[in-house]
Amino acid sequence: MKLINLLPKNKQRELHYEVMLHSLWVLVWATAFSFILVLMAQFGTKFYLQIEAGVYKAEIADLQGQVSKQENADIKKKIKAVNDTVSDFQNLANSSPKWSKVIKAFVVLPPPGTKINTFVVEPVKKTITINGLSSSRETVIQLYNNILKDSAEFYNVDYPLENVAKPNNSPFHFTFSIQDSLLK
Repeated sequence: MKLINLLPKNKQRELHYEVMLHSLWVLVWATAFSFILVLMAQFGTKFYLQIEAGVYKAEIADLQGQVSKQENADIKKKIKAVNDTVSDFQNLANSSPKWSKVIKAFVVLPPPGTKINTFVVEPVKKTITINGLSSSRETVIQLYNNILKDSAEFYNVDYPLENVAKPNNSPFHFTFSIQDSLLK
């Protein structure tokens, strides 16, 4: 079937323009509506991602806090262990006698010609036992007198007579006590 348009030409044109205008308005409204939908979807996605980012930041901060606490606890344990070790060494050093003072005090006592072979210190008894060889009987006696004179540091000198039995190349041994003040 064939349609015949009996309207005048300018009315036909006007009708054609109206259909085109109507189609154009439908296109504009469809475009605007789709633009608004896309814009709302973008803002909704942005809002959702911001909320998720805030949640993740809070979780990260919480985990960092836990890790920091654990690391701090580990470091504190290590520091405490080192401090305990240093404290043990200090206590040990403070409780042991200071032998350098004893040796300094004794070193000036032997006269020339005297050789000390052994120098034994008994810390519990606070005594010193020396053995040696002297060139003469007089140097043995002089060593005994020197130890006896130094009563501020040494006392209770054991002087066996066998020390002076030989006139030359005399072997000797003495045992004497140490003053407490010398061990501090």
